[in-house]
Amino acid sequence: MKRLSRFLLTLLVAIAAPAMALAQTVEPVRPGDRTLGAETAPVTLTVYLSTTCSHCADWHTRDFPAFKARYVDTGKVRVAFRDLPTQPQELAVAGAVMARCAPEEKYDAVLDALFRGQAQLRAQPGPPSQQAVVGWLAAGGVAGGLTRDQMNACFANEAAFTEVQARAEQSFADGVNGTPSFFINGEPVPDTMASRDVAAFEPLIQPLLDGR
Repeated sequence: MKRLSRFLLTLLVAIAAPAMALAQTVEPVRPGDRTLGAETAPVTLTVYLSTTCSHCADWHTRDFPAFKARYVDTGKVRVAFRDLPTQPQELAVAGAVMARCAPEEKYDAVLDALFRGQAQLRAQPGPPSQQAVVGWLAAGGVAGGLTRDQMNACFANEAAFTEVQARAEQSFADGVNGTPSFFINGEPVPDTMASRDVAAFEPLIQPLLDGR
């Protein structure tokens, strides 16, 4: 708990800072990003997510499967995931730590389990119970192939929290203030895009695939 408190104090200072305009460009992939898809893909979708963000959960569970089947599984698009913990931050940080402790090839599966498990965190009025939180995190760890001992070791590792803190601060430095946020080959996806389904991304991605 003290570790989370120190992290949150730093993160809240960043949140309280004046909002920045959305960056014009970001690096599509950075060292430490969790990625999905072929490194040789001509297009990279960079996604800023929070494990407690309901909009992120909606996108990842409802829209992303069709996007993945069409673009990622066919080698056309590589996805890079970045952390930006949102309220309730203790849970978002814990979820990010759990996801990053799993093997990289299991990262997306952990995200999926955490997103699908958000409902259990909101099953009762008020803050979720300790039992609900432990169950939520454990479901993510199981999806990542982690044993209970590995999960405990992950949360005992100060470096895991430090890494999430550093990545959250970098997200704010990128000018990203909300989740989910999307960039294609480093360029921000327009806020005016009405939806985030596969059809909405097509006019942004297809010209890049066609070389236009």
